[in-house]
Amino acid sequence: MKYLVVLLITCILFAGGCASFQEEQTQATLSISPAGTIPMVDETIILKKKVAIGRFTNETRLANSFLNEGSGTQEKMSKAATDILSAKLAMSKRYILIERQDNLAIDNEQKISNIASYKIPADYLILGSISEFGRNTSGNVGFVDRTKKQTAYAKVTIRIVDTSNGMVIFGEEGVGEASSEVGTVLGMGSQAGYDESLTDKAIDAAISGVIQNLMNKLSHDPWRSYVLSLEGNEAYISGGTIQGIAKGDTFKVYQRGKKVMNPQTNVAVELPGTQIATIRVVETIPGTELTEISKAEVILGSIPATDLSNIYISDK
Repeated sequence: MKYLVVLLITCILFAGGCASFQEEQTQATLSISPAGTIPMVDETIILKKKVAIGRFTNETRLANSFLNEGSGTQEKMSKAATDILSAKLAMSKRYILIERQDNLAIDNEQKISNIASYKIPADYLILGSISEFGRNTSGNVGFVDRTKKQTAYAKVTIRIVDTSNGMVIFGEEGVGEASSEVGTVLGMGSQAGYDESLTDKAIDAAISGVIQNLMNKLSHDPWRSYVLSLEGNEAYISGGTIQGIAKGDTFKVYQRGKKVMNPQTNVAVELPGTQIATIRVVETIPGTELTEISKAEVILGSIPATDLSNIYISDK
């Protein structure tokens, strides 16, 4: 009878363990630490803005350790973060994405040094960095079962830079965590090795924590275009069908405000522009994301042909 009781208890433990640990289970949890919530915007996006994405820098001790020299860890994590951010922005179908793999440094005044020399063909430049990353493995050894849990943690910082003046107009941090757990009972069940996918999952979770606020910021700022040429009452402007411009659309034309120096920050600030005209699109001329243009007529006011570099077009 004693042997039957022991056998019965063993079978129950074996069955319960198999039910709990026969499959590998992966789960991701997300923790967000935003700099501030930006109000949601209208989901109806008509005009697409041009956004350039720079390569993420990797500031983690893991990537910069001498133990990882030659392993490509820093490059792999940077590329993964850049690809994840690009994919999330592309899925929104709100922007024309231009990838820039330059490592652009921001100085203490929150301004990119000599940004004009990079000739970035976009309204905004998004820069990111992986500031923290870590992994740990924990487990539990029981009488008849054994578990192993791997966890990866990542923190990213994302900044939006206005390419017209090099100023950082938005910055936020996000953190994310991903884990996987497997177990065996009496030696039966999943055997887990090093899970490389957890690195990407943790970075993905961290970026997911800031992506909505980032897109809200990009969407709240007015869309802009520029006058390329002026012939009498007709103006050729940058952008076309790909950006969402259509025949019959009307836009306001502004003259840039003057730049003044803020004595507190020692940084130049551009004052609000002055509306000088209204134009209506009469034709869109096909091209690529960077070469398409539109032809418009001036229906109100006038545009000075002598200083087009200080003229911009906006939908607001």
